[in-house]
Amino acid sequence: MPVGRIVDEPDPVTRRILDINVYGVILGSKLAAQRMVPRGRGHVINVASLAGEIYAVGVATYCASKHAVVAFTDSARLEYRSAGVKFSMVLPSFVNTELIAGTGGIKGFKNAEPADIADAIVGLIVHPKPRVRVTKAAGSMIVAQRFMPRQVSEGLNRLLGGEHVFTDDVDMEKRRTYEARARGEE
Repeated sequence: MPVGRIVDEPDPVTRRILDINVYGVILGSKLAAQRMVPRGRGHVINVASLAGEIYAVGVATYCASKHAVVAFTDSARLEYRSAGVKFSMVLPSFVNTELIAGTGGIKGFKNAEPADIADAIVGLIVHPKPRVRVTKAAGSMIVAQRFMPRQVSEGLNRLLGGEHVFTDDVDMEKRRTYEARARGEE
């Protein structure tokens, strides 16, 4: 997840984000469904992001890619539900991994741990449903914002620091190694 303003994102980086986050999910889902549909059973679980349900400054392409994963997974779920193949997704918030290194997160919200995402996936296997948001607090905020007037929702985002977390408030030195790899420079 390279961060920064749209005009500063080189086209090859944009393509890489879309290839990995969108095409990778679509290809993996298709390959899995091709094996599951003839058997009449199976369960594809995609990892999207809460970024797939919002929009955010400094990660426009990332948000677009995760919106695509959400739409694709929901569409596939509808398409294959009568074939016995389930499609679900996990939508993590900030997860304490290298992906968010050098960013401050959203004020007042605890970051998820990688184990929380793994637990959500296991939970979907045991109790299938269309989507699980991790953390519940961040997920609840995203759902609540859908019912707010746009100005209120965007004002809340500003208040929580969301408009600067991926632009002005980034420690690029802490992100250097990750950014180079995410941009395909390593």
